[in-house]
Amino acid sequence: MFGKMKDMALSKGAKIAINKQIQAFGEVTVLTLDTQNKSIELDVMLEGELETLHVSIGRYEITGEVGSKKLSVSQISTSRKWINTLAATYLEGKSFDLPDEYAKTIEALI
Repeated sequence: MFGKMKDMALSKGAKIAINKQIQAFGEVTVLTLDTQNKSIELDVMLEGELETLHVSIGRYEITGEVGSKKLSVSQISTSRKWINTLAATYLEGKSFDLPDEYAKTIEALI
């Protein structure tokens, strides 16, 4: 029960934070974070699009030492075939540096 409440609060906070970063491109309308299964589901309404983009991240992982945290995502699927190809090419199996100020907060919460 506590896990679901934590996930709901994290999802709401993440949605607000992401929307601040992408406001020129669109808006996250739904974001569901599952910390137990380390998965994320989100819907994004992009500028100029008629339908939302659904994104499913089947697995995320944060690794590394303090000062060099990395985020990796896998099992990515979306509602757009071309974005699935893009994700498979540029995201699957790769890890990305997390800025220290975000890494500490994210790791403490998830």
